[in-house]
Order: sequence, then structure tokens, then C-alpha cells
Amino acid sequence: MRRLTRRQQLSAVLLTVLALLFISFDFAGGSLSGARGGTTGALGSLYRGTDAVLGPVRRFVQGVPNVGGNRREIAQLKQRNAQLQRQLAATAADEATARQLRVLRLQADTADWRLMPARVIATGPGAGFQWSVTVDVGSREHVQAGQTVTDGLGLVGRVVAVHSTTSVVLLAADPTSGVGVRDVRSGALLLATGAGSGTLSARALEDRVDVRVGDRLVTGPAGKTTYASGVEVGVVTSVTTGADGAVSARVRPAAGQSGLDLVGIILQEPRGVARQALEPGSDR
Repeated sequence: MRRLTRRQQLSAVLLTVLALLFISFDFAGGSLSGARGGTTGALGSLYRGTDAVLGPVRRFVQGVPNVGGNRREIAQLKQRNAQLQRQLAATAADEATARQLRVLRLQADTADWRLMPARVIATGPGAGFQWSVTVDVGSREHVQAGQTVTDGLGLVGRVVAVHSTTSVVLLAADPTSGVGVRDVRSGALLLATGAGSGTLSARALEDRVDVRVGDRLVTGPAGKTTYASGVEVGVVTSVTTGADGAVSARVRPAAGQSGLDLVGIILQEPRGVARQALEPGSDR
């Protein structure tokens, strides 16, 4: 019998070992698919680890061709957002105007006045006065100097200058403004003057009159006032009586003197019921 060479012997041994290994895998339930699965799991873990680092870079590179489209979309969204904001602002302004018109209409109906709605278009010194506003109605709408201006809640001021399409209104807060007022509770007559900064001061026309904190003051009649009568002027917040008996008060205005928007000009007061003159001996 021929003897195997040393190289042939080593080859036979290796083949025997490999055969035994495959037999062991089969008996243990292992398989090449399991080995392949382990390899795949290891590679998957490696991929996930590298994707956490390289993923953002990869996605950025993938998104580069869409940059122009994204910018256009963002610009369109910004334009749409601005348009919606303008619509909301316009809606809010319309609602505010409608509310103010309802207030003016209620006052006109309650007092039986003819009111001309007017929008404030400018504020600041005008017609030689410090506290004044300009409104968008004038002689074309039958506005005349001296007419009373209200915001539906209280006295704003009076018209001092009229043009064809605009008018200047002197605010009650102006230091040169004087308004004859009446204490609703006691009937005392006072002269209210502007004190700036949206406040009023009032001085009683007679000494030792009954004026108290919380009293309501309304326009007229006192002196040669041109204001419509019965317009709410404000509420007394403090009362001072001097040594000579003169009574003065601080007044919180019923109408705002700043931030005015829509106001009403009283074009005509009710004329009242006509009265028949009394004749001598008419009672006989």
C-alpha cells in the first residue's frame, strides 16, 4: 500500500476537520443562515451607528436640489400670512366702527338729536388751540362752528373751525375750553375748564353750593354756553371749599380725550313742545 505524502496527509486532516464542523452545526441546530443573520445584525448596527452621524449630512445633500422651491414656498406662506393679518385688522376695525356707530345711534335716539358721524383724521394743535382734533366732515355736511361733539358716552368738545370737507374740534381738555355744567344731583351750576392730560376742573358759580364726590355733571345751562344741553361731562372725583366759601372740584371726563376715532357732531337739538304765550286775565 502506497504511503501518503506529508502534504496529502495535512489535506486529509483539514477535510476531516471541516466535515466534523459541518456535522456539529447540523446537530446543534445551527445553520449558515444563522451565521449570515449574525453578520447582517452586526452590519445593521454598524449602519445605524454611522447613520446617526452621517444621516443629517446625507439628507442635507439630498435636499440641495429643492432649496429654490422651499424658498418660494416660504415666501408664499409669508405673503399669505401678511394678507390674513391685514384682513383680521380690517375686520377688527370694521367691528369697532360698528360698535361706535351703535353707541352714537343710541345716544341720538335717546336725546332726540341729529348726529353726524365723523372720523378723526388728525390730532394735535389746530386753529390756535393746543388740544384739538380734525374730523373728516365740514360745511358740505352742514357742520357749523359751535356745534357740540360727543363720542356717544360723553362730551368730546365743540367745533371751532369749519371747512368744506373737514372741521377742527376743540377738546374739552384744552385749558382754554370752558363748559357750563350742572350737577345732576343738587342742580348746582359750575364752569368746567380743561386741565390737560384728559382731566377737567370745575368751579361753582355760587359760593357754598352742594357738590359731592361721585356727582355727575352734564352740560348747561350756565352763562352763554354754546354746548348742547344734557351731554354727560364727567364725574366729580374730589371737592375743595376755600376759606371764602368758593367750591371747586376735579372731574373725571366721561369721554376719552385721547385715542379718539369715531365721534358724532350734534347738528340739531330737539326744539321741544311749542308753548302758547300767557295772556293777561287768561285764567278767568
